Amino acid sequence: MISMTDAVANIPAGSLGVSGPAETSDAFARDVKKPLARLRIVSRLCSIVGAVLLAAVALLAISATVAPRFMGLQSYTIVSGSMEPSFPVGSLVYAEPIEPEALAVGDVAVFWRNDEVVIHRVEENLYEDCELITRGDANEGIDAHPALYDNVVGRAVNQIPGIGYFVMALASLPGKLVLGWVVLMGAAFSIIGTAIASLARQ
Repeated sequence: MISMTDAVANIPAGSLGVSGPAETSDAFARDVKKPLARLRIVSRLCSIVGAVLLAAVALLAISATVAPRFMGLQSYTIVSGSMEPSFPVGSLVYAEPIEPEALAVGDVAVFWRNDEVVIHRVEENLYEDCELITRGDANEGIDAHPALYDNVVGRAVNQIPGIGYFVMALASLPGKLVLGWVVLMGAAFSIIGTAIASLARQ
């Protein structure tokens, strides 16, 4: 004779609508995997954004300062349209040192005039007078005053359009604040991405 207690005890857990340990474990694992997957995606995005911001600042800084000096060049920013379209406003121009006598017609000379750096094309080299006749590509006539040999800095050999705006921004307090903010944001995103990735692995 079988008692009611024994009968209930022999009924499988699933037939009573109660999940067994294995089913509960699988359901829990599925519930956990979705948030973890989202965390991993967020961590990757934060790391990528942070790396891009920091890399952009580093690249701009290297292009504007470190690289030119390493190659023996000087960098200058185009702030007027007198050399358009060859040298657009905002371009960062690299100049190599050169003896003024070696400048030929058609070369782009870099020289000082009235406490400002001028980047204009050589129209004529007056060796006897130690002067250069120059003209901006966008100007109709030659410059009113020749460039003295003693004021010649060098010859423009290359340029990067747009980078000059970055250099000009750094010369102002708002530009420095913006640059600092970008660096902080890049570092913050990188730290957040690392923290989230560590949390997802736990």
